Amino acid sequence: MDPVTRVRDYLLAHIGHMAYPGKASFDPSTERWFVPVCFRAKGGEIVLGDVEVDGQGHILFAPSREQLLARLTEPVPSVTPPTS
Repeated sequence: MDPVTRVRDYLLAHIGHMAYPGKASFDPSTERWFVPVCFRAKGGEIVLGDVEVDGQGHILFAPSREQLLARLTEPVPSVTPPTS
């Protein structure tokens, strides 16, 4: 099964409609797919983590709903521009 489709189905079943899969990347050394978990927000999309999928479409790791929600409520560090 396509890793993005597999993660989309997982997110709809376990997280909700506000989360969706991003573009998958393949790690040839581990032969695993990493699919970002994106979240729809007012300001645009936020990437909250990755789901790890093997070549057969089995989910090897996925952040829990609680972990994803905790990341949404974490304060965002401010970036100070460099001074000249």
